[in-house]
Amino acid sequence: MNKIESRHRLIRSLIMEKKVHTQQELQELLEANGVIVTQSTLSRDMKALNLVKVTENNISYYVINSIAPSRWEKRLRFYMEDALIMLRPVQNQVVMKTLPGLAQSFGAILDALELPQIVATVCGDDVCLIICEDNPSAIECFDKLKEFAPPFFFSK
Repeated sequence: MNKIESRHRLIRSLIMEKKVHTQQELQELLEANGVIVTQSTLSRDMKALNLVKVTENNISYYVINSIAPSRWEKRLRFYMEDALIMLRPVQNQVVMKTLPGLAQSFGAILDALELPQIVATVCGDDVCLIICEDNPSAIECFDKLKEFAPPFFFSK
């Protein structure tokens, strides 16, 4: 995990643990955890993480806007529209066949999405094996991934 991903993970956990009211407060929490960032970097991170301010009982604080698609979800949708050949659940796995040379990109996107059903991805040149805990998790993962595929992909 690189520096940005680590920082994003920390920001997500801080936002979920505590009601953070200002960017400055978040910056101070990051510093308390050994992460020094500028205000502009923090603003970019907050945008990338889809953080929005909500008001409850006249008190504003940041939350993760789970309605807006993340950049990884957008990227997965884009890749699936252009490069997905086959997607199929097989026992506790989901097999994804892609155009040559793109399976590892799919794997990186899936890893970044951190879907709870996915234990690991193993990708070659044009096949990405998505390993799940068990058969029901694989079906759940398959159903979730189908949401990103173009509408015509699974029609008969």
